[in-house]
Amino acid sequence: MHAYPQVLSTASLQFRRANNDDAAALATLARQTFVDTYAEQNDAEQIRAHCEKNFGIAQQSKEIADPNYVVILAYHSQELVGFAQVVNNPAPSSIEADNAVALYRYYVKKEWHGKGVAQPLLAEAEKAAKSFGADQLWLGMWEHNARALAYYQKVGFQHVGWMDYQFGDIVERDYVLLKRL
Repeated sequence: MHAYPQVLSTASLQFRRANNDDAAALATLARQTFVDTYAEQNDAEQIRAHCEKNFGIAQQSKEIADPNYVVILAYHSQELVGFAQVVNNPAPSSIEADNAVALYRYYVKKEWHGKGVAQPLLAEAEKAAKSFGADQLWLGMWEHNARALAYYQKVGFQHVGWMDYQFGDIVERDYVLLKRL
């Protein structure tokens, strides 16, 4: 059993850009955090199919190698505790700017929630967004994830619209959130 600190100092966290050797660990963490976040409110088969499609080693390798992605890994000691993916792709129509990039994925292990990982990881994602020349960061977020919405609003994101998200056989409605950098 891990002994988790109450709150980390940022000095105890390390961040680095993922490389292809990280694909397996990233795939495992991505699956775990997705299941932890969405399994209670969604169909198990839809979750399984989504994870199979989006979080396999081959898919993670492809994203890590893509020049339009910056994949950031967050470590405490030798443990991978979170990750973020910033993607230079077109923003939805509710964002009227050419200089916005997506915070495509942003997850921290459930047992590390509230321990001081999320905000330093977001700061690293913001640096990655700026490396693409962006001065805005946007994301799509499931409308039924109240905890995430409260967090994003706390760190400066604003609700600017809606977008559809294909989740298996279901089209869900996501908030579009935007933060000026």
